[in-house]
Amino acid sequence: MAWNRNREVKLVDDLEILLSDLCTEWDFCSQISAVDLVAHGKTLRALDFTNAVLAAEGMNPKNDVNWARRIKRKFVQRYGQSVSISSHFI
Repeated sequence: MAWNRNREVKLVDDLEILLSDLCTEWDFCSQISAVDLVAHGKTLRALDFTNAVLAAEGMNPKNDVNWARRIKRKFVQRYGQSVSISSHFI
């Protein structure tokens, strides 16, 4: 299955697509949600997203460097180095 190229207007919905892809493609199916990731209202950085996904899976980004690199790359391909609700335009 290929990565979903569909985009959503609302950042929360768009992040859910990426999280769903991580589950489908790489079996990262933790209980983390897009709402959790943007709840604080600040900018979501690629590194923060990566660390949150790995932590939700019980993994450590310092020990699981290859996965950290791959997840971060997918975030950057979709959003750049960071994204916020106010800056998310498709």
